[in-house]
Amino acid sequence: MCPFAAFFQREAGPSLRLFDFPRKMLTGAPAPCPADPEEEPALSQVEDFRHALRRLGAAVTIVATLDRDGRPRGLMMTAVMSLSFEPPSMLLAINRSASALPALLEHGRFSINLIGAGEEEACRNFAAADSESRFQADHWEEHPDRVPIYRNATATIICDVGDVQTFGTHAIVRGLVRSTRYTHSTDCLVYLDGRFCRTAAGDALQLP
Repeated sequence: MCPFAAFFQREAGPSLRLFDFPRKMLTGAPAPCPADPEEEPALSQVEDFRHALRRLGAAVTIVATLDRDGRPRGLMMTAVMSLSFEPPSMLLAINRSASALPALLEHGRFSINLIGAGEEEACRNFAAADSESRFQADHWEEHPDRVPIYRNATATIICDVGDVQTFGTHAIVRGLVRSTRYTHSTDCLVYLDGRFCRTAAGDALQLP
């Protein structure tokens, strides 16, 4: 597990067919990696990998959805990336033990909220709170597409679940973009070496 995941562990398009995703893949032993399913990586190799990932800075996001009772559920993530412009799509890598994952798959829709610089305290509070009290009314609202969105996000991307696969300990979720909204600010919050860092476009290093 990467340092960021460990820190936060406390805690529908026309072709969408949620029930095609086998529920048993969310529980039990992780699916073996196809490269070499028989060989377990050495502890030193895993530890080296963990230390290498601490050098991989990534934008902080909160992925949010609703459960079957309409209650907000979510998790903080850095394993988020754009996938394609045609069709517009995103990719998430979610630990299969994450409490929000079953709700996300069942609801079939989620928001990706890009967190801006200066939101460190709100992020720490979100991570420390239990799933019932993470979504404070002054920070969150419900979008017309029936997903929670973070009021202070620099950008929000709303997706339908398009496809789900598993690899090792994680579920790989492909999101088909429904809509986006964004602010003028590009100052963002980054997680690097086990801590939050602020970055802004104006601070970029000018290389010769």
